[in-house]
Amino acid sequence: MRRKSALTVEQRTQFVLKLLSKEESGAQIARRAGVSEQTLYRWRDEFLSGGAAGLAGRGSNDLQAKEIEKLKEQLAERDQVIGEITVVNRI
Repeated sequence: MRRKSALTVEQRTQFVLKLLSKEESGAQIARRAGVSEQTLYRWRDEFLSGGAAGLAGRGSNDLQAKEIEKLKEQLAERDQVIGEITVVNRI
């Protein structure tokens, strides 16, 4: 069972960037981070897969933006209904 890392995302990112730039060996970086080499390389793979998704294009960002806009419209509509019900109840 995995335990949650005590390192922040920024700290993990810095260790991965050092690994990718080959400033030090993976063993040295893992030792300094207090994790196994396997964990360090898993972070690297996750980092790179996230980067690949970012380079894939703006399609996913456009879908998220459309979904956010749709949810904002639904929220505005519900706010209006709640406002109308509040006015009716006060009368």
